[in-house]
Amino acid sequence: MTYPSTNPDRAALYIKAVHEIRERLRCIDRLLANDMAPLLIQEFCQLQLRLAAECLAIACLAAQGDFETHKAFRERYEPGAIFKALEVLFPGFFPTPSIMQRVGDGQWHFDGDGHGHAITRDDIEQIWNLSGAHLHRGSAKRYLKDAVEVDLLYITRAKEKFWNLLMDHIVVLSDHVSRFHVHAERFGEDIRCHFLFLDMENGTARVEAYDAAVTLAQ
Repeated sequence: MTYPSTNPDRAALYIKAVHEIRERLRCIDRLLANDMAPLLIQEFCQLQLRLAAECLAIACLAAQGDFETHKAFRERYEPGAIFKALEVLFPGFFPTPSIMQRVGDGQWHFDGDGHGHAITRDDIEQIWNLSGAHLHRGSAKRYLKDAVEVDLLYITRAKEKFWNLLMDHIVVLSDHVSRFHVHAERFGEDIRCHFLFLDMENGTARVEAYDAAVTLAQ
């Protein structure tokens, strides 16, 4: 298997993961507006959150382009295991909120706030770690003893925090200097991406747009 190594290849895989996360979050939006049994809504939504968390872990791997250094980079799917391995080599691997705005000819501003209340690494790991309790009915003993608590407010908050990060964020690349910025429309289909190549000596940056068309497998 050939893993992506060039910036365009890594960006294509990253955008594919972002696109899938967006479709799963849209699915949660639709489920929360459904009139089916609340327990079923919670279970379906929790599954989508778990899969979105796994997609984000893949996106983090794609941004760094390192699939060889650590076995976890190739064979693990748990976000916690992937994040733990990534942080040793790439401390800034996790995306952070940032809105990119043109402020003049060849001039850009990147804020550090994004849309506020964005999902964090700890949130992603918690979503994944707790999902088993929501997606398995457990033993007969537990089934007879426990009443399942439905908490759609938790689902809503987690989903919105995920959206807040996904819509506008930036990630530090493997050279620890370059950046990759992503803007993903919540209600439209656009996903706009830019590479930022920083010149630390002169305090400038070169911004290059990257375009890629992606589709989610049917």
